[in-house]
Amino acid sequence: MGGSIYARWASFAIGLGLTFAPLVLGYQEVGPTLHDVALGLLVCILCIAALETPALRYLSALPAGWLVISGRLSVDSSVGFTELCGGLLLIVATLVPRAWLGSRIDGTARGRAGMRA
Repeated sequence: MGGSIYARWASFAIGLGLTFAPLVLGYQEVGPTLHDVALGLLVCILCIAALETPALRYLSALPAGWLVISGRLSVDSSVGFTELCGGLLLIVATLVPRAWLGSRIDGTARGRAGMRA
């Protein structure tokens, strides 16, 4: 379960990045600004829900897929790049297996527990 939490917080960071991208990159139009802020907030809410119920992590694939599609269709290159990268990173974070990442982190922590200074 430990690795899954890191993946959920990474997804949350992606959602925050989408929310603040219009401010940082200076989007010129209102439509893409509202689009990215709304999807960023949706991703953040889904990530918080997935912390309580891990099966809900797969719902993040829906806005991730939409971001990839809208990023490819975007006329503005900075908006398209932001949405495409955000969608792809979100898909990767959504598909991180719970046991694989958790076992690697737990194994590292166990190995350090017996070390002496």
